[in-house]
Amino acid sequence: MDAVDEEYLKEIEIARRELRSFITNNKCAPLIIQLAWNDAATYDARSRTGGPNGSIRFITKHEAIKELQKAVQYCDIVKHRLKLKKVSYADLYQLAGVVAIEVTQGPIIDFVPGRKDSNESPRVQAHFLNGEEDARSLRRKFSRMGLSEDEDIVVLCGGHALIRAMHPKVATRETPKGETHEDRSKFEERKWTKEPLKFDNSYFKELLSKGASFSRLPMDSALVEDQRFYHYVERYAKDEDIFFKEYAISHKKLSELGFDPQNLNMSKGLYQKLNQHRGLVGIGIISVAVAGILGYLHKKKKNQLKD
Repeated sequence: MDAVDEEYLKEIEIARRELRSFITNNKCAPLIIQLAWNDAATYDARSRTGGPNGSIRFITKHEAIKELQKAVQYCDIVKHRLKLKKVSYADLYQLAGVVAIEVTQGPIIDFVPGRKDSNESPRVQAHFLNGEEDARSLRRKFSRMGLSEDEDIVVLCGGHALIRAMHPKVATRETPKGETHEDRSKFEERKWTKEPLKFDNSYFKELLSKGASFSRLPMDSALVEDQRFYHYVERYAKDEDIFFKEYAISHKKLSELGFDPQNLNMSKGLYQKLNQHRGLVGIGIISVAVAGILGYLHKKKKNQLKD
């Protein structure tokens, strides 16, 4: 991978803009998030191998994640359409995941580029979330990745609710977030949230609801039956702002497993540009929200005048 220089950052910003448009138009946010998740989830903290290094592109034929081929193809389309010569697949996949959270009205997640591509298929292939995990296996899987805090486990499971792409089922344009099909999963058809492409805390609310609209998988049950997990389920169900804040922190951890941004030797000027962009992203999101609210109020007032 090329060094992270000014040209690299320019390509990152070009890719970011294209990904926003592409993911929104193709309604593929859940699939893209799953790609980013599973690439990062190959990390093994004990051997310090795997992680978000782009190697997921070599194992999409594995039964658990074979439908991620489409997500890999989507990222390839963006990479070739923009003629990105410097940006690694590893960075592209994680950037796409961050953008997918953003365009589904989720939190803004700090992204630092500089991940190097691996050209080898990762050795670990049995650690992806499949919905069958109990509390013990959830802790074991996350601990192997170096994410042993209950807070990280629960908050990331909440984000995973947007995907709900438990193998071999995957959320696609035809299969929105929160749906499964019997021909793709041994679990009967389910819906987990009411709004298919919105990142919010509704999953936690549903977990606590006595009249929950979905039948639980073992993983869902584990989050409410384990007292330590339950504490965070309540926390995030009550306060979406806290969920967003803590999800952004944990997602960043996940996206940087085995990757240390401090070792990039990036110049002070480039770090300042990177930080400047983060501020502009936040302002941009706020501006879009404000514009939407003003437009709604204007339309409402207009309708009232007609009446």
